[in-house]
Amino acid sequence: VVRPYKRVEDNVLAVATSLVLLLLFLATNWTTIFLGIEERSSVEDADAVLGFDNLNGIVISMLVLVTVTLIFFLIGAVVSACGAKTDRIRLVSTNQPPELSIVLG
Repeated sequence: VVRPYKRVEDNVLAVATSLVLLLLFLATNWTTIFLGIEERSSVEDADAVLGFDNLNGIVISMLVLVTVTLIFFLIGAVVSACGAKTDRIRLVSTNQPPELSIVLG
């Protein structure tokens, strides 16, 4: 399995930002299609094709979807941060973190 980042949290953040960007592009696409159909024929035709009777319906539904997605990933990030281990290096003999110091020179 190829992973672009070493930490799981970075991979989750990359997936979350990609998903939000995809949803924003989808909202832009739907808005452009709705306005194009409305300009060429009528609102009824746009309603028949997309299922939205005005542009506010598209915008509100996509804002709700993006907000729910961000909240979902935010909850996941908080749970992941709370469960993260802070001590990564431990001594084999005592199972305690080592006392490290920086020596100049």
